[in-house]
Amino acid sequence: MFRDLYKQSIKGRFQLQEERRKKLLEEQKRKRFLLQDLQRDADLSDNRHKTKLCAHGGKLGASRALKDAYGSDYTLQLSEWLRDRPVSLDDWAMVPCPKGQRCLLMATNGRTDMYSKAGRKRMTFHTCLPGDNGQRGSKISTLLDCVYSSDQDTFYVLDALIYGNQELIHCEAQFRFFWLRSKFDECHDLAERGINNEKPLILLERLDMENIENVSEALLRFPFFPNNVPELDGLLFYHKESSYTCGSTPLVGWLFVFMVPDVLGYPVNESYQKPSDYTEPLVYMEEFDAKLACKKQRRFRKHSNSAEMDTTETVNCDEDEYAKFDKTENGSLLALLEAERRLEIDEPADQFLTCDVNGGD
Repeated sequence: MFRDLYKQSIKGRFQLQEERRKKLLEEQKRKRFLLQDLQRDADLSDNRHKTKLCAHGGKLGASRALKDAYGSDYTLQLSEWLRDRPVSLDDWAMVPCPKGQRCLLMATNGRTDMYSKAGRKRMTFHTCLPGDNGQRGSKISTLLDCVYSSDQDTFYVLDALIYGNQELIHCEAQFRFFWLRSKFDECHDLAERGINNEKPLILLERLDMENIENVSEALLRFPFFPNNVPELDGLLFYHKESSYTCGSTPLVGWLFVFMVPDVLGYPVNESYQKPSDYTEPLVYMEEFDAKLACKKQRRFRKHSNSAEMDTTETVNCDEDEYAKFDKTENGSLLALLEAERRLEIDEPADQFLTCDVNGGD
C-alpha cells in the first residue's frame, strides 16, 4: 500500500531532475555568451582583471580544494543518479569508469601534484603534461579530473578543467573530450611510464549515445577493460552541451552497469549480476543511500563518543564506504560530513569507488 506511494514520490524526482537539467543548460549557455562578450571587450578595468584571475585559479577562490597550494576554487564535478532515461539520449555521452580514487591532477611549476576530492595533496611526481616537463618556474598549468588506480599506479583521465593554460570549464563536454583526445594523440608518452612520465595517464573511452551500435557492443563486453584490469566500477553519462560544474550536477549521471537494462533499455552482459536486494532502480537508489547514511551516522557518533572520552584515537573509514556515502542525496548527511571535517578527521588515503553521486532534488 504505502510502497506504491513511495514509488510515486521517487518518480516525481525524475521530473525535478529533468527540469533542473533544462534550467542549468540555459544558465550555462547564458554564461558562455557573457564570457564571449567579456573576451571581445577590450576593457582592461580592474573588474575584468579579477574575472580573468578567478577563471584561471587565482587567489579569489574561497573553496577548500587546492586553496592551500594555489588559492584556486576548482573542485571535482560530482554526478547524480541517472534516475530515468533522458528525453533525448542522443544528447549524451557514456564514459565507462574503473574503480579507483577520484582526484584532481595539477601540473604546474615543473611538477605534477595529485589532490583528493577534499583538496588535500596526496603525492607529487613528474609527467609529460603541459606545466610539468621539468620546467620549474613555468607559468603553464594543466588541471585534469582523474581516477587513480593504486593497483596499477595509473591515472585514468575523465575530464579537463585546464589544459596548457587553456581554460575549458566553460566549454561544452563534447569539445572538452575532443580537446583531450587530440592532445593525448599528440603526446603518446603520457600513456607510458618513464623518467619524464613517472605515472601513466590513460584517457578513458567516450561513447556517443547517438551511436547505438558502439554503445550496445560496449555494454555486452565483459570484461570491459582487457583482462579486467582495471575493474569496471560503473558508467558516467555526460550531457554533450554541459559545462564542467565544480560540485554536484544533474548534467552528469551515474549508473551501475546492472541498472542499465531497467533505466535505459539496453541489454548488458550477463556477468554484470544484480545484487540480491535489487528490485528496481529507483527503489534501489533510495535504499542504497539510506543504508550508507546509517553507516555514516554510526561512524560519526563513534567519533563523537571517543572525542568526549578525550582520546586521541583517529577514526579511520573504509575507503569504499567513504565514497559510497558521497553518493547520498540526504542533505543532513552533507551537514554531518562538514561537521566531521570541522573535527579534523583525516580523510582516508586508500582506494575508494570512482564516482560520487548526489541527488540534489
